[in-house]
Amino acid sequence: MAAAVMLAGVVTPVAAAPDKIAKAPPLPDLPTPGRALIGIEQPRAIPALGNPTAGLWMSVSRSRTGNSRTRVKMPVTQGVPLMADWNGDGVATPGVFTGGDWLVTNAAVGSASWQGFASFGSDGDIPLTGHRDSDGKADIATFRDGVWNWRDSTGRQETFVFGDTGDIPVVGDWNGDGVDDPGVVRGRTWIVPRPNGEGTRSFEFGAAGDIPIAGDWDADGKDGPGVVRDNQRWILARSVTKTDDVSQIVFRVEEGESPLVGLQSSAPGACPTATAAAERFGKVEQRKVRPPLLPQGTRLIPGYQEINATLRDGMRGVMVTDLTDRLQTRTMMAYYDPLSSEPSTEEAIRRSANAALSAAILYSTSGYIKDNRITRKMLLDYARWHIRSISCAHGSISPGGWGNGWQTSLWAVVAGQAGWMLWNELTVQERSYVAAMVNSEAEYAAQRGPRYFRDRLGAELTPGNSMSDEVSWDLLSPALAFAMFPDHDKDAKWRDSLIAMAIASFARPSNLRDNTSVNGISVSVRLPGTNANEDGTVTNHGIVNPDYTQNVQHLWWAATLLRAGRQSVPEALFLNTDIVYRALAVVEFASPPYAAPGGTVYAPGGQIYYPMGVSWGIRRPATFVGVDAFANLYSAPDTNAGTFLAAHAYDTRALQMRFRSGRIYAAGQEEESYRRGREEYALQQVALAWWAGAWKANGASMQVDTTAYPWVRLHTGYALDETGPFQAKWA
Repeated sequence: MAAAVMLAGVVTPVAAAPDKIAKAPPLPDLPTPGRALIGIEQPRAIPALGNPTAGLWMSVSRSRTGNSRTRVKMPVTQGVPLMADWNGDGVATPGVFTGGDWLVTNAAVGSASWQGFASFGSDGDIPLTGHRDSDGKADIATFRDGVWNWRDSTGRQETFVFGDTGDIPVVGDWNGDGVDDPGVVRGRTWIVPRPNGEGTRSFEFGAAGDIPIAGDWDADGKDGPGVVRDNQRWILARSVTKTDDVSQIVFRVEEGESPLVGLQSSAPGACPTATAAAERFGKVEQRKVRPPLLPQGTRLIPGYQEINATLRDGMRGVMVTDLTDRLQTRTMMAYYDPLSSEPSTEEAIRRSANAALSAAILYSTSGYIKDNRITRKMLLDYARWHIRSISCAHGSISPGGWGNGWQTSLWAVVAGQAGWMLWNELTVQERSYVAAMVNSEAEYAAQRGPRYFRDRLGAELTPGNSMSDEVSWDLLSPALAFAMFPDHDKDAKWRDSLIAMAIASFARPSNLRDNTSVNGISVSVRLPGTNANEDGTVTNHGIVNPDYTQNVQHLWWAATLLRAGRQSVPEALFLNTDIVYRALAVVEFASPPYAAPGGTVYAPGGQIYYPMGVSWGIRRPATFVGVDAFANLYSAPDTNAGTFLAAHAYDTRALQMRFRSGRIYAAGQEEESYRRGREEYALQQVALAWWAGAWKANGASMQVDTTAYPWVRLHTGYALDETGPFQAKWA
């Protein structure tokens, strides 16, 4: 174990022992850009599983790159699991038949909202679904002793006999006419109607003990027979006339699970839960994206040798943890389902997104070739794997996916920036999903708009908790969209909402009376409230909280995104930022009334002083390297941001060098950090510091936009269907 030597109040790391960590396994790849296809005319059937007892449903896509599972929680713990396209969007989603009640959801991933679909049939009936009309929505049926009862999506019913007692019913479009017909399996013999009702066709397929299924496995418009053998081998024939033309996949059916047939509207290699509409939208949007400028970083700035080393070793540690432990069972999936990887959506998406951005920054701005037995290709494959899986699971692509909620703007920006920085390395599918995700979250953030901690009279609207963190992370989404899409028809909305939230994020009481004008907006007249204290500190968790004061980096982060997109930077992004950073670096807190020993938040030796205590540990220097690096890029020289950056970078590296694995923090209260992925968050802050340093050393000059936008609203958001300038309603 390496040690840290304290010299003159600065933590200086010493050399660590050679790392002995296991080599990370390879990840599945996708077709190279330009060769991938988006969407197909005819949806294809895909294997799926349902388990009401465990409350889970999952689907798997077939492609040359492996399998991908997604999960949706079911509303009951008994009944017969189903899958069908209940609303006609081109994606099969879960259902369950219990006691004659059909419960369904239109969510393909994540936390589903369930609803009653029909009361049809009774206990003992075998439920089935198919398409008896041409509306694209599932029709339902029951089978008992050879009698079929059908009900279509309009409520029309029909009853007929096909089969006998003991037969296993199946449904399929056997002749490609767009209408599903009945079929039965009797032992190894399949019996299906001939076209035009001219008798029946019988053929043998499968073996004793197989579970029969049917689906359009090759997207040719005709359903073919299939069987599940030995609870793992899925043997699938092209059609009822080509039963010798089979393909096989291995997909384990665990105890209590029922094999089902889903529907995928996208091409092989694409997101298995994407709707056809999402595929089309993403394909159009990705064409509007301009790749970013990617200045290269340097180790010549004080602290940046440590930042680079910490990023490289930390990246190795996070990669190996993901691929050999946290996500080990998913490494053969081209798209893994992040929503089922952790107990909460926040932990699942945030951890993977932070890892992806760290990898993307290291890959694209550091001249990375190979380090710690992690090759450049391995680093790229790892980043792409996270990027495509996160964006595939977003609600803009997959029904029921994550997004458009608390903090999702931040997660989408982290994953979206990762994808943007690797834009020329992504497939068309990956670009499409990233573009759709960024667009969706920018729209949602614009709709939410500014929120405030105090009103104009000083009354707390959200007692004990400033809204500066939420507003400042929300503005990152329209900033990224504005940067990525230089000629989009929503650019004006994104720019205006970005300006509004920038003004609101760290507005101080004096801004209500000091006649400040920013981008032609009279702040003192138009501002409905404030989010920062007068001295630049931020209140959260009921205390003056440095961990929330450092969120001022979100405004500088947004400015850097705009520069990467060759956009001018609205001056609103710099309102009060220097003052807020001084609350960390310059403002003195006397003791008493503040906690001993008093002084500035940034204490000697890279330590952090918390004037009113803290909910987490007190030694978390990585939390501040990001804001320091942005301050070193944008704040006034007398804040000494470069000195503090170096001190916090040294201390972060010293903490990391205690371990062989690349981790930074130890267990225990002193270093207790954000538990939901603290290593990934620390690494993301180090990566952002490296990126900011690249812009300081080699970035193009910044163009500040001082244009007047007097119509920008400071009190509310923008409706999703609005475009262009908006009339201010605050007086």
